[in-house]
Amino acid sequence: MNRRGFLAAIGGAALAGPISAVAQQPAGIPRIGVLMGASPSDEAAKLEAFHGALERLGYVDGQTVMIELRYAMGQPDRFGNLARELAALAPAVIACVGRQETAALQAVTRTIPIVFMQVNNPVEQGFVAALARPGGNTTGFTQMSAELDSKRLELLHQIAPSVSRAAFLANPHLTPGLQERFAGAEAAAKSLGIALRRVDVATPAELTAALAAIQPSSSEPLLIQNDPMLSGTEQSRIVDFAVAHRLPAVFESILNARRLGGLFGYGPDLRENRRLAAGYVAKILKGAKPADLPVEQPTKFELVINLKTAKALGITIPPHLLVLADEVLQ
Repeated sequence: MNRRGFLAAIGGAALAGPISAVAQQPAGIPRIGVLMGASPSDEAAKLEAFHGALERLGYVDGQTVMIELRYAMGQPDRFGNLARELAALAPAVIACVGRQETAALQAVTRTIPIVFMQVNNPVEQGFVAALARPGGNTTGFTQMSAELDSKRLELLHQIAPSVSRAAFLANPHLTPGLQERFAGAEAAAKSLGIALRRVDVATPAELTAALAAIQPSSSEPLLIQNDPMLSGTEQSRIVDFAVAHRLPAVFESILNARRLGGLFGYGPDLRENRRLAAGYVAKILKGAKPADLPVEQPTKFELVINLKTAKALGITIPPHLLVLADEVLQ
């Protein structure tokens, strides 16, 4: 087994203690920390894109760099300890995924460079001073989730025009701007004749209770926020529930439609964010400062429709959407 596979395999075990005892850093080889919110299997696609881009830039794990991985396994209370673990290793740079990872890392270091892969409104959340000139030790790439809620609702209305109610599953602790975001989504839904209700879910137990409270007979579609648990460690459970009760499940990430059977996904291809993040990591290793690397926003958005899921739900996708879709999964 190569080192990458080995590290992925022991990712869960990394929660119990540092893996630096397993992989000692050769002299002169820079160390890169990576903090991810879900499990090794859930984060595999993100990690593969990041690793692949690093390798194309000449940074090969175990040869020219040492990569230290930490996974929170969908449990936010682990972020603090994992961030401290990584900072204690004094890496040249730390890459991370979303808001919770970035906040945990900034809480323990203001000197080690941090590159985030998908954070909403990093200026409003206080991670950077400005998109063009971040300042400080942090920069990265946004995912623009809230801005696309109205488009996702519009697509849902076109696919299932009879829908009159929908549930927005969200982690209330994920982003400070959730209330404002939901208000915007609720207004967009109302204009389409859809009553949107917010269902707060922060733990697997709360998800169990939330799913039990959703009445299958109401044909209430599920809109799922990007979150290490909701769209990561528990995403298969949500999809299984939705299919079993013939409820459309709409994820923010197009990867969820591809991998696990969400009805459709609309948003940026976040694999590109991983590749771009690797580029920023490479620049930092060569001496660039995060303060001088602008935070970049997505410019291209894709629609992925899972036709297999649609058939399982008894939904006929309008032909014009099949033509417009960037990818249709059979």
